Amino acid sequence: MNLGGIHLTRVGGGAMLAEPSRALDLSDTAFVLEAILAQLHKHRADRLYYDLADVPVIDTVHYAWLESLARACRAINVRMICIHMQPTAAFGLATFLQDPPSFDTALDMEAR
Repeated sequence: MNLGGIHLTRVGGGAMLAEPSRALDLSDTAFVLEAILAQLHKHRADRLYYDLADVPVIDTVHYAWLESLARACRAINVRMICIHMQPTAAFGLATFLQDPPSFDTALDMEAR
């Protein structure tokens, strides 16, 4: 299902995969956040894998979105794990990160 720039797929075992596209508008994510949480709740998910394969750089706006989504997931007892982070995105994230992020990271879904 496509939720305003994020394709969400049930992958089994209590997990769902979120794949953002270029259509995701990071300046107005309230609708997308609510829609993702509704689908996670509906499918009784306990993990959300957020695929960063097509995100070359994580800036402060993108980081704020990831933090917001991860904290909302935590509120409904869903663990968010960012996967497929490109080295350039990891470097960008590391340059401004002050505290540990609210989400976990892994190479891919099989790593966790």
